[in-house]
Amino acid sequence: MISKATQPILQILPSFDAGGVERVTFETVTGLANKHFGQHHVASAGGRYAGQLPINITHHQLPLKTKNPFTLLLNARRLYNLIKRKGISVAHARSRAPAWSALIACRCAKIPFVTTYHGTYNGASWLKMHYNSIMARGDRVIAISRFILNHIEKKHPTLTSKLTFIPEGIDTSYFDPALMTQNRIDAVRHEFDVPTGSTVLLLPGRLTRWKGQTWFLNALRYRADWLKSRNVCVVIVGDAQGRVDYYEELLQLADDLIVGGVPVRFKTDCTDLPAAYALADIVFSCSIEPEAFGRIAAEALSMGRPFIGTRHGGTVELTGEGRFGSMVTPGDDAALLAEIERTLNQKPEVLTKRGALARAHIQANYSLDQMLRLTQELYESVLPSVIPASPPVISDSSPVIPAKAGI
Repeated sequence: MISKATQPILQILPSFDAGGVERVTFETVTGLANKHFGQHHVASAGGRYAGQLPINITHHQLPLKTKNPFTLLLNARRLYNLIKRKGISVAHARSRAPAWSALIACRCAKIPFVTTYHGTYNGASWLKMHYNSIMARGDRVIAISRFILNHIEKKHPTLTSKLTFIPEGIDTSYFDPALMTQNRIDAVRHEFDVPTGSTVLLLPGRLTRWKGQTWFLNALRYRADWLKSRNVCVVIVGDAQGRVDYYEELLQLADDLIVGGVPVRFKTDCTDLPAAYALADIVFSCSIEPEAFGRIAAEALSMGRPFIGTRHGGTVELTGEGRFGSMVTPGDDAALLAEIERTLNQKPEVLTKRGALARAHIQANYSLDQMLRLTQELYESVLPSVIPASPPVISDSSPVIPAKAGI
């Protein structure tokens, strides 16, 4: 008999670089390892987080960042070999393409297959819907928000029997205003080159069109004179990840504000994100498509900051349907500008009280500790008590899969 607490668990994702899926995977494996539950492995094409893993967590670099059907089959064999070589007891896939490879590998290795439904995975054609359905085909399927839970039930009504609701969580002990110091805030102010005395509007998130940076900047241009009178400085933090044309478009929009006397700062990354939130007078999430969870909203609210987001997706839950943060219709310039003005005109004591309630809401419902506890319980529910003897590992020249694959 081998204790469930020591059995090997494998996380599978395309790459291990910047992004919400990558971050939550990193926090899951490091958090559970710190709780001395499981022996943790990650398979991906590599990235920033792979180099940050502690020595008790093993990263396996595989070419998983691909949608090529032939390579997906080869990856199924690679994952099967890894599962057998390391005695993996459960595999957890977090993205569609490698999940198809992982499903085949898990069925052949006869181990539990877990998925997390991290996005809405839009697609109208039958082929795209079938491709997306892999994230609902796990022996256990984790929905990271009630929005995603409802989405799965609507899109995959025949695949919902294994659904488990585990709200994504953030480290509220890291995003804690009580730990903030003026030196940290000043350091971030210097890092962003924000003029002293500025009113800071902060929009974090990778630079991609659906995150709404163009809408945000376009809307602000309509009130450039008023923003200038309020000494507003706009800060956009996020990596373009190779989207050069989109970044150039944002720079052109920003130039219009700068000419109007409103400074705009772009930063690829931030060394102290809690301090960036503390510096901000308002934090924004302007996604024009629904966020599956909404990490920016959760982090900003955990820091007790005034927050304005778009009224769809996980943001609705995180803001308590508007009780702890403001929401506007995506794409509505007038509503966004009106909410900015209303928020900046609020009395400080009102914002402080609302911020304290927001932090308590995030702590109670969206903490990293809760997510880790529920994830551990899920793993325990599928982990075997005995690890069977491993068959020989398939060589790279062997046929792709043993005969009874089953999907």
